Amino acid sequence: MQGLPPQSRTRTAANGGHVEPTPEAVILADVFDAVTIHDWHFSYANTDEKKPKPKPPKPYPRWWLLGNGAAQKPSVSPQRVAKIEDARRRKRAREKAIAEGRIV
Repeated sequence: MQGLPPQSRTRTAANGGHVEPTPEAVILADVFDAVTIHDWHFSYANTDEKKPKPKPPKPYPRWWLLGNGAAQKPSVSPQRVAKIEDARRRKRAREKAIAEGRIV
């Protein structure tokens, strides 16, 4: 498998169905992070003390690390799903009331 390109089906199958990144993709992700951190440091240092400081940037998403022991998005809890569904139900009811003219 050494001579196969990272996107080959054989390497993808051997990697559990995950496409390997090219060396260029890894380097570009690192360069992106370095540039955004540099910009953030510059903005943070030059922000007026009376104004809120900018938030640090999020790192470039490294899709090739997901599923390989890297931090993944936590699964949504049933309570969270219930809250979202309740909010959607209330939104639909409000939109219906506005359309019917009950709410201005």
